[in-house]
Amino acid sequence: DLEGKLSELNGLREETESEFSNRKKFMERQLDKLNSFVERKAEMLLQLDLVDEAEIEGLLGRGEEGITKAGHDFHEVFSSSQAAAVGYIQAHLHRKGIMYNRKVLEDFFALLTTHDLIVLAGDSGSGKTNLVKSFAAAIGGEAVIIPVKPNWTSAEDLLGYYNPIEQSYLSTPFLDALFKARRNPEVPYFICLDEMNLARVEYYFADFLSLMEERSSFPEIQLYSGSESSHLVSEARNFLALIDDVKANLDKSNLTGFLDLLRDPEVNGKLHEICGFHEGESLLRYHARLRKLMSSYLSTPSSVKLPPNVRIMGAINVDETTHYLSPKILDRAHIIRFGSPLLKDWEEIDAEVETFDLDMELPLNIDIRDLGNREDYPVLDRESPLVKSLLHLVKEYLEPLGIEFGLRTIRQSLLYKEALEPFEVEYSSILNNIVLHK
Repeated sequence: DLEGKLSELNGLREETESEFSNRKKFMERQLDKLNSFVERKAEMLLQLDLVDEAEIEGLLGRGEEGITKAGHDFHEVFSSSQAAAVGYIQAHLHRKGIMYNRKVLEDFFALLTTHDLIVLAGDSGSGKTNLVKSFAAAIGGEAVIIPVKPNWTSAEDLLGYYNPIEQSYLSTPFLDALFKARRNPEVPYFICLDEMNLARVEYYFADFLSLMEERSSFPEIQLYSGSESSHLVSEARNFLALIDDVKANLDKSNLTGFLDLLRDPEVNGKLHEICGFHEGESLLRYHARLRKLMSSYLSTPSSVKLPPNVRIMGAINVDETTHYLSPKILDRAHIIRFGSPLLKDWEEIDAEVETFDLDMELPLNIDIRDLGNREDYPVLDRESPLVKSLLHLVKEYLEPLGIEFGLRTIRQSLLYKEALEPFEVEYSSILNNIVLHK
């Protein structure tokens, strides 16, 4: 009986997978049709002012903004040494009056290479977002700080939503930052959710965090149904075909721009008649609506992949006005605690700062490929001293206290240990960092 049920379930699974694959191919074909249509009709669409030059360039893959900054080359000057790079970053920041311990900068650099979620925790004014902004600037990158609002309750607050009535997508600063990072693939982008626990993180961020668990490839974020593009293709194609027919029948092929068509009473009247405009409607109003639809799609496609040059992080305050992070978030994130800057040993930091025979005003330009590849977590090696130490902690101390500690955390720890190897950190310090992170 069990074998029969298993066979039935396998058949249902294969049928479902086949249906999903066919629907996915259909959606992809619809999107390809729209892209192909815009590419073929680019000149006419531009003449009719239905799209901008920048939108066409972006669609054809020529829309990169090409942010370039003067700075020292990581490979040429420091021979790709991460330890030397952190030394320079500390000295570069110190010169600007920004003081961080060497261990904090090494820890932050190592976590950037893991592609995991980083959460910076501490009181207001402890230097959380300042670390994000100053470190990004020090490596030739960009930092985007997204303030979280207390009323965020769903993924729509983070990623925006599609309005079916207006047939347009309402974007957000977070989504705009992803698109900007995609247009500048060589520049590291740090997107930081500031005060991310003013709202419950699991409400607005859980779906995105689940996507980030995909390690073998970069997760793809579905924003809205791809079938919407097929309606837009059909409407735009019909509108252009009608314009061609009217110009041919009235021998007005010399009219190319939309204003020329609008100013010609004969063409305007014929288009008004063929399009079936009712009282109060006009060619100008219809053109504005169609242009808005084209712009909405070209600026916000139905899905977007998390760009390889993006690192997601958050900053939290822990006080009575905020929500603490749930076990689901803690299990997937690394937390760096910040104390009051007034309690720092500034003389100790001064002693750590190295001297370099370089222009210390310039940042150190680090290629995004030097910030680690997104790959699966290491396999669980039960003979590893780190694994043995963590399992001992779980069995002897955490489990009796009811503290959750999963397999993902141990595999994350193994990856973090590999990320710290370039800095020659002692094993006891690695174990200490892991406990503090979790």
